Amino acid sequence: MGYFDDFPTYVKLRTFFISSAGFLLDGYDLSVISFASTFILKEFSLTTAQYGLLLAASLMGMIPGSIIFGWLSDKMGRSKLMGIDLFFFLVFGITAVVSQNFAELFVSRALLGVGIGGDYPISSTLMSEVSPTRSRGRYLVGSVAMYWVGTALSGLVTYPLLSLGPFFWRYVFLVGALLSVPIILLRLRLSESPRWLVSKGVMKGENLPTREVENKGTGRFVDLFKGRLLWITLFLCSVWFLFDVASYGIGLYYPFLLQEFAFPSKYQVVLGTLAISAGAVVGYVVAEAAVDSLGRRMVLFTGLGAMTALLYLGWAVKLHGPLLVPYFMSFVALEQWAGAVTLFYPTEYYPTPVRSSGQGLATAVSRAGAVLGVFYFPQLVHSLGFPLSLFTFATVSLVALVISILGARETARRQLEDTSQNLK
Repeated sequence: MGYFDDFPTYVKLRTFFISSAGFLLDGYDLSVISFASTFILKEFSLTTAQYGLLLAASLMGMIPGSIIFGWLSDKMGRSKLMGIDLFFFLVFGITAVVSQNFAELFVSRALLGVGIGGDYPISSTLMSEVSPTRSRGRYLVGSVAMYWVGTALSGLVTYPLLSLGPFFWRYVFLVGALLSVPIILLRLRLSESPRWLVSKGVMKGENLPTREVENKGTGRFVDLFKGRLLWITLFLCSVWFLFDVASYGIGLYYPFLLQEFAFPSKYQVVLGTLAISAGAVVGYVVAEAAVDSLGRRMVLFTGLGAMTALLYLGWAVKLHGPLLVPYFMSFVALEQWAGAVTLFYPTEYYPTPVRSSGQGLATAVSRAGAVLGVFYFPQLVHSLGFPLSLFTFATVSLVALVISILGARETARRQLEDTSQNLK
C-alpha cells in the first residue's frame, strides 16, 4: 500500500474524468481535421505540401505547448494550469471556424495545438500522481483511451453534418470548441496533486514521504539531461518518437486511405473510420485489463510487435478495398497497447519535481515524430505507393521494438518513489 493510495474513490474518479477529458478533445480535434481535410483541400486549393502541413499543424503546436506547460506545471502546480491550457482550444477553435484561407487556418490550428500539447503533461502527470499503486496502469490506460472516444465522437458529429455541404467542417470545428467550455469550468475546481505539494514542502505528515525522498535530488529542467536521467530521457523520447512516426503518419490518413483505396462514398468513409475507432476502443479495454497484470514491458512489446507484423503484412499482401477496414481495426487495437505505455511511461520514470517537465519534453519529441510521419506519408504514398509506405513505417516500428526490448524496465504495481530515478 502506497502513501497516497487511500484517496476516496470519488476523488480518483473525478480526477480521472476531468483530466482525461483533455485527451478526448485531442482525439476529437485530430480526427475532425482528417475528416474535413479532403473538403478543405478543394475549397482552399491546397498543394500536397499544404495538405500535409494542415494535418500536422496541431501536432506542431503541441511541441512548444507541451514543453512550456510541462515546465510550468512543475513550478506552479498541476491543477492551476488545467483550465488555462484548454482556453487555447476554445479561442483558436473558434478562429479556425472563421478562417478564410490556408494561412489563417494553419495558424489557428497550430495555436490550438499549443493548448492540447500543454494538456498532455499536466493531465497525465496528475492522473499518475493520484492513482493507486496496484491499479495505476488501469487509470492511465483508461485516460489515454479517451482519445479514441473523442475520435468516435468526431465521427458521430461529422456524419449528420455532412448533409450541410462542403462547408460542414466549420460546424464540426465549432462543436469541438464548445465542448471545451464545461471541461474548463470543471477543471477550475480540481484539487492539487498531493505529491507535488510534498515535493514543495507544503504538505507534511508522519505517513508521508519527506520532501527529500520525493525530490530525489532533482528540481530543474536541465536535470533531465544529466546522469542516469539522461539515459531515461533518451530511451523514452526515442521510443515515443518512433511510435508516433508510424502511428500518426498512418492514423491521420484513415479517411484519405479509405477514400482512395476502398470506398467511393463519403458516408462509407465516415462509417469505416468509426469502425476503426471502435477497434481502438476494444484494444484499450483489453490493454487496461493487462497493463497491471502482465506489466508495462509485455504490453509495450506486444503493441510494437503487432504494429511491425501487421504493417509488413499489409506491404506483402498489398491490401485494398473494404478489407482495409478490418485490417486497420486490428492494427489500431494492438497499436494502442504501445501508444498507451509510451504516453504515460515518463510519469512513472521521472521524479516528482521534474515529472511534468519530463513528460512535456517526451511529448514534444514524440510530436516531432508525428509531424514527420504526417507530413511525409502522403508524399511516400504518391512516390512509392501505398504498400511500400507501409513497409517504411513497419521498419520504423521494428526499430522502436528493439530499443524497447533493450531499455524498458518494469514499473507496474510499484510506488512512484521506487519507479522514478535519482541522479546520484
